[in-house]
Amino acid sequence: MCGIAGFIDFTKKQGKDILKKIRNFITKLYIVPKTMKHLENIRKYELEIVINDLDKEDIILEIGAGAGWQSKILSDSGYIIEAIDLENTNYKDDQIFDVISYDGYKIPYPDNSFDVVFSSNVLEHISHIYEFQEEISRVLKDSGKCIHLLPSSQWVFWTNITGLIVKFRFSAVHGEIAKSSFSELYYFSKTYWDNLFSNTGFIVYNYKKNNIFYTGESLMDYRLSIKSRKKLSKLFGSSCHYYILKKKNN
Repeated sequence: MCGIAGFIDFTKKQGKDILKKIRNFITKLYIVPKTMKHLENIRKYELEIVINDLDKEDIILEIGAGAGWQSKILSDSGYIIEAIDLENTNYKDDQIFDVISYDGYKIPYPDNSFDVVFSSNVLEHISHIYEFQEEISRVLKDSGKCIHLLPSSQWVFWTNITGLIVKFRFSAVHGEIAKSSFSELYYFSKTYWDNLFSNTGFIVYNYKKNNIFYTGESLMDYRLSIKSRKKLSKLFGSSCHYYILKKKNN
């Protein structure tokens, strides 16, 4: 019996070692550490879409500006833009634009200040998301519009799949709205965002997808070009929703 038990234990160990080697091989080839370069490339690509929906006369507010990549590009292109983010933002040491710190609740500008309120993958990080829509509405001119990029259910699904490859477990919850990576499949769906905006005084003026594929885990990072990621989105879905909102009754 000891011989059989020992053989089984040995076989299990060998199996685990083989799986570990396979995992390490796949990780080395396809999963590389997250880099700021990769994130910056994605944000620059997103901005190419956003600029098509801006007018040169627009006064813009970017919420959750992070390092300020997008705000700087817009500013250098001649747009008037203000940028805000939390004092404890993870991008504090990487900021390349004058990003103003705020408390996450009160937007530090007067009523009716902006033609456009813009955010990129930010709203899901706001736990008081419904109340915060009132703040956005307050600083937005009645004739203004919001442009929001928001993670999709496809992003959640593939982030979990790559999480299994990298960590042998599903990825952690992203943001402050959902309580599990499974419930995020709903909370990051178009249905959820549509209802949220409708219930907080906005109408969806335009909706589209960002037509690029990436995940929360680093899948080839900057090794995979934006052009390739656009092609992959046709197979695996887009990673973000793209919303243009206007105030109701305006």
